[in-house]
Amino acid sequence: MKARLILLSTMSIVTLASAAACGAAAVRSGYSSSGAESVPALAPAGSHPGSSSTGSLTAGVPSRSSSSGTSGSSASLSADTSSGDIVLGSPGADVARSVTAAYTVPAGTFLQSFDTVIATGVALNGYVISSQTSPNAKGRIVSGQVTLAIPTASMADLLNSLPSDFTASSINFSSVDDTSSIVDLNARLTSAQAHLTALQALLAKATSLGDITTLEQQIEDVETSIDTDQGQLNSLMQAVTYATVTVQLKERGAVTVAVKKAASGPSVSSGVSKGWNNALLVVTVALEVLVTAVPALVLLLIGWFVWRLRRRHVAPVPAEVTA
Repeated sequence: MKARLILLSTMSIVTLASAAACGAAAVRSGYSSSGAESVPALAPAGSHPGSSSTGSLTAGVPSRSSSSGTSGSSASLSADTSSGDIVLGSPGADVARSVTAAYTVPAGTFLQSFDTVIATGVALNGYVISSQTSPNAKGRIVSGQVTLAIPTASMADLLNSLPSDFTASSINFSSVDDTSSIVDLNARLTSAQAHLTALQALLAKATSLGDITTLEQQIEDVETSIDTDQGQLNSLMQAVTYATVTVQLKERGAVTVAVKKAASGPSVSSGVSKGWNNALLVVTVALEVLVTAVPALVLLLIGWFVWRLRRRHVAPVPAEVTA
Protein backbone atom coordinates (compact mmCIF):
# COMPACT_ATOMS: atom_id res chain seq x y z
CA MET A 1 0.00 0.00 0.00
CA LYS A 2 2.75 2.36 0.96
CA ALA A 3 4.60 1.46 -2.24
CA ARG A 4 1.56 2.42 -4.33
CA LEU A 5 1.27 5.81 -2.57
CA ILE A 6 4.97 6.49 -3.14
CA LEU A 7 4.61 5.56 -6.80
CA LEU A 8 1.57 7.84 -7.29
CA SER A 9 3.34 10.77 -5.60
CA THR A 10 6.39 10.29 -7.78
CA MET A 11 4.28 10.27 -10.95
CA SER A 12 2.46 13.44 -9.86
CA ILE A 13 5.73 15.24 -9.24
CA VAL A 14 7.05 14.22 -12.67
CA THR A 15 3.82 15.44 -14.34
CA LEU A 16 4.00 18.83 -12.62
CA ALA A 17 7.66 19.22 -13.55
CA SER A 18 6.88 18.51 -17.21
CA ALA A 19 4.09 21.10 -17.22
CA ALA A 20 6.40 23.70 -15.67
CA ALA A 21 9.05 22.96 -18.29
CA CYS A 22 6.52 23.45 -21.09
CA GLY A 23 5.41 26.80 -19.64
CA ALA A 24 8.99 28.00 -19.34
CA ALA A 25 9.68 27.06 -22.95
CA ALA A 26 6.62 29.00 -24.05
CA VAL A 27 7.79 32.07 -22.14
CA ARG A 28 11.33 31.79 -23.56
CA SER A 29 9.90 31.73 -27.07
CA GLY A 30 8.64 35.29 -26.53
CA TYR A 31 12.20 36.61 -26.16
CA SER A 32 14.40 37.62 -29.06
CA SER A 33 17.63 35.86 -29.85
CA SER A 34 19.56 38.73 -28.24
CA GLY A 35 17.81 38.21 -24.95
CA ALA A 36 15.91 41.56 -25.00
CA GLU A 37 12.23 41.56 -24.23
CA SER A 38 9.95 42.76 -27.02
CA VAL A 39 6.27 43.58 -26.91
CA PRO A 40 4.26 43.15 -30.12
CA ALA A 41 3.24 46.45 -31.66
CA LEU A 42 -0.39 47.48 -31.17
CA ALA A 43 -1.64 48.98 -34.39
CA PRO A 44 -4.42 51.54 -34.06
CA ALA A 45 -7.77 51.05 -35.66
CA GLY A 46 -7.68 51.44 -39.43
CA SER A 47 -3.93 50.82 -39.80
CA HIS A 48 -2.51 48.05 -41.96
CA PRO A 49 -0.32 45.33 -40.48
CA GLY A 50 3.36 45.84 -41.04
CA SER A 51 3.09 49.60 -41.57
CA SER A 52 4.90 52.18 -39.40
CA SER A 53 2.09 53.63 -37.29
CA THR A 54 2.34 56.81 -35.21
CA GLY A 55 0.25 55.15 -32.54
CA SER A 56 2.53 52.12 -32.05
CA LEU A 57 3.66 51.18 -28.57
CA THR A 58 7.20 50.08 -27.75
CA ALA A 59 7.76 48.77 -24.25
CA GLY A 60 4.53 50.45 -23.18
CA VAL A 61 5.56 53.98 -24.39
CA PRO A 62 3.72 55.53 -27.36
CA SER A 63 6.04 56.36 -30.24
CA ARG A 64 5.56 59.33 -32.62
CA SER A 65 6.36 59.30 -36.28
CA SER A 66 9.53 61.20 -37.12
CA SER A 67 7.98 62.38 -40.38
CA SER A 68 5.34 64.48 -38.60
CA GLY A 69 7.86 67.18 -37.73
CA THR A 70 5.87 68.44 -34.70
CA SER A 71 5.55 67.37 -31.11
CA GLY A 72 2.27 66.33 -29.57
CA SER A 73 1.67 69.76 -27.94
CA SER A 74 2.49 71.95 -30.93
CA ALA A 75 0.45 69.78 -33.25
CA SER A 76 -2.67 70.81 -31.37
CA LEU A 77 -2.02 74.54 -31.93
CA SER A 78 -3.75 76.44 -34.71
CA ALA A 79 -1.81 77.69 -37.68
CA ASP A 80 -2.18 81.34 -36.61
CA THR A 81 -0.91 80.69 -33.08
CA SER A 82 2.03 78.57 -34.15
CA SER A 83 3.14 81.27 -36.60
CA GLY A 84 3.10 83.95 -33.89
CA ASP A 85 0.02 85.84 -35.07
CA ILE A 86 -2.32 87.40 -32.51
CA VAL A 87 -5.95 86.26 -32.70
CA LEU A 88 -8.37 88.48 -30.75
CA GLY A 89 -11.79 87.18 -31.74
CA SER A 90 -15.01 89.18 -32.03
CA PRO A 91 -16.42 90.15 -28.61
CA GLY A 92 -19.42 92.06 -29.96
CA ALA A 93 -20.52 95.03 -32.01
CA ASP A 94 -20.69 97.51 -29.10
CA VAL A 95 -17.40 96.73 -27.32
CA ALA A 96 -14.64 99.35 -27.20
CA ARG A 97 -11.19 97.80 -27.39
CA SER A 98 -7.67 99.06 -26.73
CA VAL A 99 -4.17 97.64 -26.54
CA THR A 100 -0.81 98.87 -25.26
CA ALA A 101 2.14 97.02 -26.78
CA ALA A 102 5.80 97.61 -25.92
CA TYR A 103 8.60 96.54 -28.28
CA THR A 104 12.36 96.78 -28.43
CA VAL A 105 13.94 97.50 -31.81
CA PRO A 106 17.52 97.16 -33.06
CA ALA A 107 19.92 99.93 -32.11
CA GLY A 108 19.91 102.90 -34.45
CA THR A 109 16.53 102.08 -36.02
CA PHE A 110 14.07 103.93 -33.78
CA LEU A 111 12.98 106.61 -36.24
CA GLN A 112 12.60 104.09 -39.05
CA SER A 113 10.62 101.77 -36.78
CA PHE A 114 8.50 104.68 -35.54
CA ASP A 115 7.64 105.66 -39.12
CA THR A 116 6.85 102.03 -39.93
CA VAL A 117 4.28 101.81 -37.13
CA ILE A 118 2.57 105.03 -38.25
CA ALA A 119 2.59 104.03 -41.92
CA THR A 120 1.11 100.63 -41.09
CA GLY A 121 -1.67 102.22 -39.04
CA VAL A 122 -2.50 104.75 -41.75
CA ALA A 123 -2.57 101.97 -44.36
CA LEU A 124 -5.25 100.27 -42.25
CA ASN A 125 -7.42 103.43 -42.42
CA GLY A 126 -6.24 104.63 -39.01
CA TYR A 127 -4.86 107.95 -37.84
CA VAL A 128 -2.46 109.27 -35.20
CA ILE A 129 -3.99 110.52 -31.95
CA SER A 130 -0.78 111.52 -30.15
CA SER A 131 2.92 110.71 -29.92
CA GLN A 132 5.94 111.49 -27.78
CA THR A 133 9.66 110.68 -27.98
CA SER A 134 12.70 110.78 -25.72
CA PRO A 135 16.42 111.22 -26.55
CA ASN A 136 19.52 109.65 -25.06
CA ALA A 137 22.40 111.52 -23.47
CA LYS A 138 23.75 112.46 -26.92
CA GLY A 139 20.45 113.97 -28.01
CA ARG A 140 19.48 111.21 -30.44
CA ILE A 141 15.88 109.97 -30.20
CA VAL A 142 15.93 106.35 -29.02
CA SER A 143 12.49 105.73 -27.49
CA GLY A 144 8.93 106.91 -27.66
CA GLN A 145 5.35 105.91 -28.23
CA VAL A 146 2.56 106.62 -30.68
CA THR A 147 -1.17 106.24 -30.06
CA LEU A 148 -3.31 105.43 -33.10
CA ALA A 149 -7.01 105.00 -33.74
CA ILE A 150 -7.45 101.87 -35.84
CA PRO A 151 -10.67 100.27 -37.08
CA THR A 152 -11.46 97.67 -34.43
CA ALA A 153 -11.50 94.84 -36.96
CA SER A 154 -7.91 95.74 -37.98
CA MET A 155 -6.37 96.03 -34.51
CA ALA A 156 -4.80 92.57 -34.64
CA ASP A 157 -3.67 93.19 -38.23
CA LEU A 158 -1.57 96.14 -37.08
CA LEU A 159 0.24 94.12 -34.42
CA ASN A 160 0.72 91.15 -36.74
CA SER A 161 2.11 93.40 -39.51
CA LEU A 162 4.99 94.81 -37.46
CA PRO A 163 8.50 93.83 -38.62
CA SER A 164 10.04 90.62 -37.33
CA ASP A 165 12.90 92.49 -35.63
CA PHE A 166 10.38 94.02 -33.20
CA THR A 167 10.71 92.10 -29.92
CA ALA A 168 7.59 92.32 -27.76
CA SER A 169 8.19 92.99 -24.08
CA SER A 170 4.51 93.40 -23.12
CA ILE A 171 1.12 93.40 -24.85
CA ASN A 172 -1.90 94.40 -22.75
CA PHE A 173 -5.46 94.32 -24.09
CA SER A 174 -8.60 95.79 -22.55
CA SER A 175 -12.27 95.90 -23.53
CA VAL A 176 -15.24 97.95 -22.36
CA ASP A 177 -18.74 96.73 -23.14
CA ASP A 178 -20.81 99.81 -24.06
CA THR A 179 -23.89 97.87 -25.16
CA SER A 180 -26.13 98.99 -22.31
CA SER A 181 -25.10 102.65 -22.66
CA ILE A 182 -25.70 102.65 -26.41
CA VAL A 183 -29.11 101.00 -26.02
CA ASP A 184 -30.09 103.50 -23.31
CA LEU A 185 -29.00 106.51 -25.38
CA ASN A 186 -30.84 105.28 -28.45
CA ALA A 187 -34.01 104.82 -26.39
CA ARG A 188 -33.69 108.30 -24.89
CA LEU A 189 -33.12 109.84 -28.32
CA THR A 190 -36.18 108.09 -29.75
CA SER A 191 -38.35 109.28 -26.86
CA ALA A 192 -36.98 112.83 -27.02
CA GLN A 193 -37.53 113.01 -30.77
CA ALA A 194 -41.15 111.92 -30.35
CA HIS A 195 -41.59 114.53 -27.59
CA LEU A 196 -40.10 117.20 -29.85
CA THR A 197 -42.45 116.30 -32.70
CA ALA A 198 -45.46 116.55 -30.37
CA LEU A 199 -44.35 119.94 -29.03
CA GLN A 200 -43.83 121.28 -32.55
CA ALA A 201 -47.34 120.15 -33.48
CA LEU A 202 -48.77 121.95 -30.43
CA LEU A 203 -46.78 125.07 -31.27
CA ALA A 204 -48.24 125.11 -34.76
CA LYS A 205 -51.75 125.19 -33.24
CA ALA A 206 -51.04 127.63 -30.39
CA THR A 207 -52.68 131.05 -30.56
CA SER A 208 -51.97 132.78 -27.27
CA LEU A 209 -48.66 134.45 -26.58
CA GLY A 210 -48.26 132.62 -23.26
CA ASP A 211 -48.71 129.18 -24.84
CA ILE A 212 -46.30 130.01 -27.64
CA THR A 213 -43.63 131.21 -25.19
CA THR A 214 -44.01 128.10 -22.99
CA LEU A 215 -43.88 125.71 -25.93
CA GLU A 216 -40.84 127.40 -27.42
CA GLN A 217 -39.00 127.07 -24.09
CA GLN A 218 -39.91 123.38 -23.85
CA ILE A 219 -38.80 122.77 -27.43
CA GLU A 220 -35.45 124.43 -26.67
CA ASP A 221 -34.94 122.21 -23.62
CA VAL A 222 -35.75 119.05 -25.57
CA GLU A 223 -33.42 120.04 -28.42
CA THR A 224 -30.61 120.64 -25.92
CA SER A 225 -31.21 117.20 -24.41
CA ILE A 226 -31.16 115.62 -27.88
CA ASP A 227 -27.88 117.33 -28.77
CA THR A 228 -26.28 116.16 -25.50
CA ASP A 229 -27.41 112.55 -25.89
CA GLN A 230 -26.43 112.49 -29.56
CA GLY A 231 -22.96 113.75 -28.67
CA GLN A 232 -22.53 111.00 -26.07
CA LEU A 233 -23.76 108.38 -28.53
CA ASN A 234 -21.37 109.61 -31.22
CA SER A 235 -18.48 109.42 -28.76
CA LEU A 236 -19.36 105.84 -27.79
CA MET A 237 -19.76 104.79 -31.41
CA GLN A 238 -16.38 106.32 -32.23
CA ALA A 239 -14.77 104.34 -29.40
CA VAL A 240 -16.48 101.15 -30.61
CA THR A 241 -15.64 101.66 -34.29
CA TYR A 242 -12.00 102.65 -33.72
CA ALA A 243 -9.76 100.80 -31.30
CA THR A 244 -7.01 102.67 -29.46
CA VAL A 245 -3.58 101.17 -30.13
CA THR A 246 -0.56 102.48 -28.23
CA VAL A 247 2.80 101.19 -29.49
CA GLN A 248 5.85 101.87 -27.32
CA LEU A 249 9.26 101.52 -28.96
CA LYS A 250 12.76 101.57 -27.49
CA GLU A 251 16.13 100.72 -28.96
CA ARG A 252 17.80 97.76 -27.33
CA GLY A 253 20.24 98.89 -24.65
CA ALA A 254 19.30 102.55 -24.99
CA VAL A 255 19.17 104.82 -21.93
CA THR A 256 16.92 107.87 -22.12
CA VAL A 257 17.35 111.17 -20.30
CA ALA A 258 14.75 113.70 -19.24
CA VAL A 259 14.52 116.78 -21.42
CA LYS A 260 15.57 119.83 -19.40
CA LYS A 261 13.21 122.76 -19.51
CA ALA A 262 14.55 126.27 -19.95
CA ALA A 263 15.04 128.19 -16.70
CA SER A 264 12.21 130.56 -15.93
CA GLY A 265 14.38 133.45 -14.71
CA PRO A 266 13.82 137.18 -15.39
CA SER A 267 14.29 138.38 -18.95
CA VAL A 268 14.08 141.63 -20.90
CA SER A 269 10.78 140.69 -22.47
CA SER A 270 9.23 139.84 -19.12
CA GLY A 271 10.47 143.18 -17.67
CA VAL A 272 8.98 145.16 -20.56
CA SER A 273 5.74 143.27 -20.21
CA LYS A 274 5.53 143.97 -16.48
CA GLY A 275 6.34 147.69 -17.03
CA TRP A 276 3.63 148.00 -19.67
CA ASN A 277 1.11 146.32 -17.40
CA ASN A 278 2.00 148.68 -14.53
CA ALA A 279 1.64 151.72 -16.81
CA LEU A 280 -1.79 150.57 -17.92
CA LEU A 281 -2.76 150.07 -14.29
CA VAL A 282 -1.68 153.60 -13.33
CA VAL A 283 -3.58 155.13 -16.27
CA THR A 284 -6.66 153.12 -15.41
CA VAL A 285 -6.60 154.29 -11.78
CA ALA A 286 -6.09 157.92 -12.85
CA LEU A 287 -9.07 157.72 -15.21
CA GLU A 288 -11.24 156.26 -12.47
CA VAL A 289 -10.26 159.08 -10.08
CA LEU A 290 -10.92 161.69 -12.77
CA VAL A 291 -14.32 160.27 -13.65
CA THR A 292 -15.24 160.16 -9.98
CA ALA A 293 -14.09 163.77 -9.37
CA VAL A 294 -15.75 165.36 -12.43
CA PRO A 295 -19.23 165.73 -10.84
CA ALA A 296 -17.73 167.35 -7.74
CA LEU A 297 -15.65 169.73 -9.87
CA VAL A 298 -18.73 170.71 -11.89
CA LEU A 299 -20.68 171.46 -8.71
CA LEU A 300 -17.81 173.50 -7.31
CA LEU A 301 -17.55 175.45 -10.57
CA ILE A 302 -21.27 176.20 -10.57
CA GLY A 303 -21.13 177.36 -6.96
CA TRP A 304 -18.18 179.62 -7.62
CA PHE A 305 -19.93 181.17 -10.66
CA VAL A 306 -23.12 181.86 -8.64
CA TRP A 307 -21.09 183.42 -5.86
CA ARG A 308 -19.38 185.77 -8.30
CA LEU A 309 -22.70 186.86 -9.78
CA ARG A 310 -24.15 187.65 -6.40
CA ARG A 311 -21.18 189.77 -5.43
CA ARG A 312 -21.58 191.89 -8.56
CA HIS A 313 -25.25 192.66 -7.88
CA VAL A 314 -24.83 193.58 -4.23
CA ALA A 315 -24.49 197.44 -3.85
CA PRO A 316 -21.48 198.69 -1.89
CA VAL A 317 -22.22 200.13 1.56
CA PRO A 318 -21.32 203.96 1.78
CA ALA A 319 -18.67 204.86 4.29
CA GLU A 320 -19.67 206.97 7.31
CA VAL A 321 -18.50 210.64 7.40
CA THR A 322 -16.94 211.69 10.61
CA ALA A 323 -16.70 215.37 11.81
